[in-house]
Formats: sequence, structure tokens, C-alpha cells
Amino acid sequence: MQNSSSQSEFEIIRRHFAESGLGFQRSGVELGIGDDAALLDICSDKLLALSMDVLVADIHFPASAEPSQIANRALAVNLSDLAAMAAEPFCFTLGLVLPCSDDSWLKKFSEGLRPLAVQHNCPLVGGDISKGPLSISIQVQGLCSKSQPLLRSGAGVGDKIYVSGTVGDGAIALLALGLDSHLGNQFQFSIEKPADTCQQFFEDAYYQPSPRIDLALAAGKYFSSCIDISDGLYGDLQHILEASKVAGQLCLDKIPYSASALCCVNDENRLMAALYGGDDYELCFTVPAESCADLERVANQIGVRVSCIGEIVAGRGINCIDAKGSLRNFESFSFQHFNYRVPG
Repeated sequence: MQNSSSQSEFEIIRRHFAESGLGFQRSGVELGIGDDAALLDICSDKLLALSMDVLVADIHFPASAEPSQIANRALAVNLSDLAAMAAEPFCFTLGLVLPCSDDSWLKKFSEGLRPLAVQHNCPLVGGDISKGPLSISIQVQGLCSKSQPLLRSGAGVGDKIYVSGTVGDGAIALLALGLDSHLGNQFQFSIEKPADTCQQFFEDAYYQPSPRIDLALAAGKYFSSCIDISDGLYGDLQHILEASKVAGQLCLDKIPYSASALCCVNDENRLMAALYGGDDYELCFTVPAESCADLERVANQIGVRVSCIGEIVAGRGINCIDAKGSLRNFESFSFQHFNYRVPG
């Protein structure tokens, strides 16, 4: 980020957010940026879902990264929370703390927000800007079913456990970007240098995760519970099991990996990345056995890969079963914010 300019807070808001195209019109937003508060007209048959993430420079993203990449990631990880609730994106607010008012940085950041916001019809309706260490707070608002909201607590014995896409790529991306991982020093590439195509794949996985809004809206009626994978498959699945008061049998050989992960990382590190790495922003969800065929049909129609990786059983906790049918035990490496030490 360059030296500060003389722009005031209000000038920054006007130039880079109010007049940038981010505050585009959509049904239900009666008043967006420009007053003391936004005015929203919420449908009477819907619930308003709210979620917010705080992203801090050099903890959740490299401060030196391209501002457009930082922006896309910041909005994507928030939209992923709406996907986990099968909530249609409605609008979002932005809290931005900046060490200085760098005009070039702000322009690129604003431009990085717009494509994903437009794609999901989710305009910016307000927020705040302040001076300090770089951090980004985004709150997303979405609309979900009032009669049957999708929660973590709905899994039942006999339900199948699914994930969307592939898992482990977010953690492996840290290696590709030269960043530290909470998985430890043994977590490394199995080859000296990934091919350019793999390097680009991992960079995209980190900065351009795909919130599974389309899958949730098209097939969420078949889900009995759901969560997005932000802290690792093992820990996030555990949240579903605890909320639903059940146990899970996880088939380790059924976990789906990308071609780049298979190419660049050995079996054990790939498994650690999937179970404990986090930052995948795929969905982990459960489906009653009688609805699995319908789920897979809809997912295939919209072009989203889904994989059945286990089953809900009676009891508590997670039983991890390998390809030979043997039970495996792991030391937990799930990401915990207050146990993580920033490098340096």
C-alpha cells in the first residue's frame, strides 16, 4: 500500500464504493449507500440470515496480495456462510480499516468486490471506513426459508455425509503462496516445484473460492444439515454432529481431491490438508438416504461435484475408517484462532 492521499472518509466512500457500481439496485433494497442506514424490504415468508467475518492482514490474507484478490476472497468466504444456510444472497455491508487512503489500492479493491457481488445479485448497501492496521469486516444478509431453515442440527441416523467439490486445496494453497500453515513443518509439497498449472490452481483456490450458493439453492431442500468447510472437514463435521447429537462414520478413501492435490502432495499430507487444513469453503452436508439420488441428479444438472464420504450413526464423535476398514485415530490440527501465532 502506497502513501496516503488527502482523501476524506466520505470522499473514499463516494469514489470507490457509492459510485463504483457496487451499490447496484436489486428488489428489496429500498435505500442503500448514502444515508445513516440502509432500508431493506424483507419478504414476509422469508427469514433474514446474517453472517459476518473479520479478516486481518497477515493472519487471514497476505497484506502484500493484490487488493482485487483480497476483496474477492473476503466476500466469497462470507457468501459461503449463506450457502451453508441455503440462503439467497440479498446485500452486504463493509467495514474497512486502512493504514492509509491509497487511491490505487482502493480502486483495485472495489473492482475486486464487484464481479462476485453482481454474480450473486448482492449489492453493497453501507458500511464504515477507519484508519488503523489493515482489516476487512463484511456482513452478508441473505433470505432463507421461514418454514424449514437449513441448520447444523438436523442430521439423523442413517443420513449420508456429503461434500461438494474437492477438499484440502485451501491448505495446500498456503504452500504454493509461501505462507505458513498451522499443520506444521512436515506439511510440504512432495515435489520440488509444482507445475505452473498447479501453482495457478492453488492460487485461485485461495483467492477465488467458489461459494456453493447455486448448489444450496438448487438442492438444499434435500439437505438435513449443512456447514461450510472453513476450519477443516474434521472440525466442521464435528460441529454438525454435536449440534445434531449424533456420530459420524467418515470413509477416508472417499474424500475427493483435486488433480493438483494428487499431483503435488503425498497421501498423508493430502489427508491432513482435507481433515484439518480449512479454507476450502466447500459444503459438508447430510442427506437422508432416500433423497441421495435426487441430490446427485440436481448436482449433476448444475455441474457441481458432490461426493458421499460417510454416514451418520448413533453415538458421539467421528470414526475415521480407512480403505481396509480399519479405524484410524488422529491428533487434531484444526485451526483455532487464539492458538495461532502470526509468523515473525
